Amino acid sequence: MKKISDFRYKEFYLASLIMVLFGLFLGNFTNNTNGLIKIISSPSILISDYMEIGGQGASFINAGLMLLFSVFISDKSGARLTGAHIAGLFTLTGFSFFGKNLINSIPLMLGVYLYTKVKSYNVANFMNVMCFVTGISPLVSLFYFALGFNPILGFALGFLVGILVGFVIIPLSKSMLNFHEGYCLYNVGFTLGIVAIVFAGILRMFDREIPQISLIYQGNDMYPFVFLLSLSLTFILYGLINANGIKNYKKEILSESGRLLTDFTINSDKHLVVFNMGLMGLISIAFVIISAGKFNGPVVGGILTIMGFAAFGKHPRNVVPIMVGVFLTSVINKYDPSSTQAVLTALFATTLAPIAGDFGIVVGLLAGFLHKAVATNIGFAHGGINLYNNGLAGGMVAAILVPIFKNLRERHMNE
Repeated sequence: MKKISDFRYKEFYLASLIMVLFGLFLGNFTNNTNGLIKIISSPSILISDYMEIGGQGASFINAGLMLLFSVFISDKSGARLTGAHIAGLFTLTGFSFFGKNLINSIPLMLGVYLYTKVKSYNVANFMNVMCFVTGISPLVSLFYFALGFNPILGFALGFLVGILVGFVIIPLSKSMLNFHEGYCLYNVGFTLGIVAIVFAGILRMFDREIPQISLIYQGNDMYPFVFLLSLSLTFILYGLINANGIKNYKKEILSESGRLLTDFTINSDKHLVVFNMGLMGLISIAFVIISAGKFNGPVVGGILTIMGFAAFGKHPRNVVPIMVGVFLTSVINKYDPSSTQAVLTALFATTLAPIAGDFGIVVGLLAGFLHKAVATNIGFAHGGINLYNNGLAGGMVAAILVPIFKNLRERHMNE
């Protein structure tokens, strides 16, 4: 018998408040205000680390406000906190450390809302898409601030482009799901990558160059580390206080391949789901430390995304092989495994977790190897206006590997 999710919005309201208060603690009012202004007025092209642009305090405040806004509209719509929606909220919050803010995200969300109204759909069923569609928010900021338009025209074009992308993302993402057969968890990210390539091509065709940006915070990362560690340990402890402990963890979560749509909030006890989220956070933190990486904005975003998807397909058994595959590739190739780009690739490569979950550790390692190759080189195609670069790369890798290994498995079974 399926279980019903008992996640509540009050927990997410509390989380948003904690993030805002943490940000206020990290900086004074003047610095945080100036930092927020710098954040919302930046082109936000990948990689634009808001900790570097506006400071740690402003970054946490921006993320907290983004979460608060998303939770509020989700709550008012009557949307249920499914695994997909939890993943969407965590992903939106994570990427609010390096690319998303209210003024570049609202037009995209509005586009999704308008589509549901035109089609007479219940918007509550698409709140997760409304969260994920903000992955192309730099496209909106690009028109606002970086393409040389006068301010009024730039804002008008950016707003309209955002609405347009939001309006088409639901039918497009449904279609794109067939491309990778559900083995890429970031399906909307893959779809947005295709959309971003089209827009990047159009802009370049009309001599509107997309600026190349690489702003990455390399300062003291103690506070982001403490925040993530505290969050992960709190989740783990919450899971352990369940009267039944984690005795069903293997049966209800670890036994799943993670392929779309695997919703742990429906099939598992809340304590187990939260425990899995905390454990995945702890594993991700350990990976960053082992890689000698920094807990800057993008890395914080990557860890929060993994924790969110730990309610929707990811668990240690299907994630670790992917991460190890990327790490080993980084060790033997020309890229520095401690660089933010390398660490990010390993964290976000876990979009391919269902491949390891379904086909095993060796195939998971191979998927990590191929993902590293594709993700490192695909960014030019979309010019950094798709924050979900690894979603695009993951969809391509899945489309290559899945048919091959499905065929090999069928041949083995028939012998």
